[in-house]
Amino acid sequence: MADGLTAQQRYFFDLNGYVVLDDVLPRRDVEHLAAMVHAQRLLPPGADIGSQRFGDEFLRWDAGFRDLLDHPAVLPVLRELVGDHVRLDHAYGIRMSPRTSGLGLHSGGTPFDPSQYYLHRGGRMYNGLTTVTWSLVDSEPGHGGFGCIPGSHKADEHLPPEIPADWVKEVPLRAGSVLIFTEALTHCTIPWTAPYERQAVLFKYAPGHLAWGLWKEPPRALLRSLTGQQRRLFQPPSVSPHEPV
Repeated sequence: MADGLTAQQRYFFDLNGYVVLDDVLPRRDVEHLAAMVHAQRLLPPGADIGSQRFGDEFLRWDAGFRDLLDHPAVLPVLRELVGDHVRLDHAYGIRMSPRTSGLGLHSGGTPFDPSQYYLHRGGRMYNGLTTVTWSLVDSEPGHGGFGCIPGSHKADEHLPPEIPADWVKEVPLRAGSVLIFTEALTHCTIPWTAPYERQAVLFKYAPGHLAWGLWKEPPRALLRSLTGQQRRLFQPPSVSPHEPV
């Protein structure tokens, strides 16, 4: 994956708005990160979105989380989708208990959102806010989790108020696999039905000139723990060219 997306993956992303990189992390690394989440003794997640999320403080819990920021299997893909001046806009984690739901369908190609968009010009893809989801548990078909309307990142029509259920595709993920999607894609959380807790960490990247969330300076302790390349991901948004990552 050091060379970015293959021709098949580029076509798939252009067609569908997402791509899955299977088995990026070995099982021992996944188990270690899941153990770090468990060690925080967070309150059990409930039915509301707020209780199902924890903030970017997970980057300070363990170096293994920080290593995901510019993972060599993912960073070349981000350069291809977002550009060389990619920056981290925000990050958070997700925990879901069995038989709970998350966000319904949101985002999409129309109406155009200048911070969450998908364009294809001059033989390359341009994306606004782009999400990298690292799954820490297996989500088998029927377990729920991430769902989307494939191709909706290019839709020119508004999402109808009611759609057939089979328009929404569930995207299963093995533990250690990575889901990358443009936030222009209409997506949702399908109710979680696995007999164990859903766990994932999400990194939301953006082009260097763009911000979706309010930028805040990272804690100095976190910056000291990062490599030079990782620190460049935390640059503030600017129309001036950033130092490339």
